[in-house]
Amino acid sequence: MPLRSPIAGLASARLRTQLMFTYALVLIIDVVTFAVTVDLITPLGANKPSLIPTAAAMHQYSAQLGSGLLRGLFAGVALSLTTGVLAAILITRLVVGPLEHVRIAARHMTDGHYETRVPTPRQPELAGIADDLNTLAARLSETEKRRVRLVSDLAHELRTPLTILRGQIDGLADGLYQPSPELVGSMSEEVERLRGLTSELSHLSRAEENAYQLQPRETDLSALAHAVADRLRPEFCEHGVTLAVAAAGPALAVVDPDRVSQILVNLLTNALAACDRGDRVTVSLGHEAELFVLRVTDTGCGIAPDHIERIFERFERRTAPGHPAPHRGSGIGLTIARALAHAHDGTLMAQSAGPGRGATLTLTLPAHTGQA
Repeated sequence: MPLRSPIAGLASARLRTQLMFTYALVLIIDVVTFAVTVDLITPLGANKPSLIPTAAAMHQYSAQLGSGLLRGLFAGVALSLTTGVLAAILITRLVVGPLEHVRIAARHMTDGHYETRVPTPRQPELAGIADDLNTLAARLSETEKRRVRLVSDLAHELRTPLTILRGQIDGLADGLYQPSPELVGSMSEEVERLRGLTSELSHLSRAEENAYQLQPRETDLSALAHAVADRLRPEFCEHGVTLAVAAAGPALAVVDPDRVSQILVNLLTNALAACDRGDRVTVSLGHEAELFVLRVTDTGCGIAPDHIERIFERFERRTAPGHPAPHRGSGIGLTIARALAHAHDGTLMAQSAGPGRGATLTLTLPAHTGQA
């Protein structure tokens, strides 16, 4: 069931009240106009029946009264209709006109013209509707830009492994390459890269549609952090990056352990991709108020201040001036991680002192309400 904004409800109530007051005012004006017109035109004010001396004069008075009432009736009706028409035209210009602009703008947006904007009416109630529609148009425009960018980035991500595979297959077909374990390993690596990308895109789609089916249960976050770190430690050792964990337990929270593990894997993979040989990555776990705070800190390439939020966008990778773009990862891991954090009613934020000075990604999760 769609939710109704309290502000929109208040604006709607004020608009209804304003319209009812306007129509009531028109009715009062019609009645007053009719009464005044009849009183001015008929002879009731000039003569009184008790002062008429003869029957002939009474007959003449009755004829004049009937004629005056008929003229007053027609004049009152004519003036009342004129007043009503003028009031209707005024109401149409003040209310229906802006609503027509809203209708036209909505139709343009339906056709994909998201740059359409509605002029702001003078009435506060209608101005709120116009502002909401303009906000919607801006968000739809941004969504469309992201969609176009996603398609472009996805094509770029797929092009590299497909080009490598096509070259290797053509080389085999032309006899330029001989089957060897090294060649098969290279082709398998590119296929695995494609498989990983399609898997992450599936996760991204579900995350952005909030289609994850979480299975929360009481989980020790400390034990989970140690388990994930132990699983990834061989890869860190291979690249000469130190991985340390400072997470004392127990730290009980009601979460989906598989999804939280996925968040932590993405954070550690991101940190590894930003590090060079000899750098260090530290996982720490703390407890603040009603939240568990899990931080992944690295001494890698850092993040420029204007890129802090951009790293959570699709296909964004952490880079610093003079530092080559990381070749590991698809660039959507942090997008998925933040969506999963929000699904747990948590947050995922990034901090960095600047390029070349490392970064810290902070995950907050609600603490177990019954823990000691």
